[in-house]
Amino acid sequence: MSENKIWTREFVGMGLTNFFYFMSQYILIAALPVFIMDDLGKGQWEAGMAMTCFQIGTVLCRPLAGRIIDGVNKQKLLLGASFLFFLLMAGFYFASSLHAVWFLRLVHGAVFALGTTASAAMAALVLPRRRKGEGIGYFAVCGNMAMVIGPLVGLLIMDYLGAHPLFIFLALLALGAIVAGNGKKLPDETILPGGKRQKGFHISDFIEKRALPSVILV
Repeated sequence: MSENKIWTREFVGMGLTNFFYFMSQYILIAALPVFIMDDLGKGQWEAGMAMTCFQIGTVLCRPLAGRIIDGVNKQKLLLGASFLFFLLMAGFYFASSLHAVWFLRLVHGAVFALGTTASAAMAALVLPRRRKGEGIGYFAVCGNMAMVIGPLVGLLIMDYLGAHPLFIFLALLALGAIVAGNGKKLPDETILPGGKRQKGFHISDFIEKRALPSVILV
């Protein structure tokens, strides 16, 4: 790997994985309420709760995601999360009740938190030290592109093809995440835990004091 090269196979794979994860989320933000109200015959409150379930899953898992990822093989974790991601997207095809949709969205939130955190961590690790800031900026664009494209794609598929083709498309996105994030084995120093870890949970596992000034700006 060239010392200053950003666009490696590994970095592009992590970027695409991130893109597929975010595409699924933004497609569902736009299209799932339509499915709940038109296909399941429910109201706006039930549609809104589907979005809330996703956020609950994400918020509950996100604080633990970094600790989990730092303690295991990151690429295997991403593979497992992406496989669950595929099962969840395929599960929407068979969901015939509101409670099934809510459950899928809750688990989707947790898997989304794990998968996107793992892909971001590995993307940062494979970037050359001198160009990390530039590379992380490019990586963030993947999520921004999904935010622009996802809702349009979701509503177009819903309007012209219906809900079931939409869920098939989402399952294909999940397969893309599996292939993109696991097409090539990454070096052990990138994916394996490094250094000794403290037992139990500590405040430093969740809050990095040196990052607080940047967090406050965001």
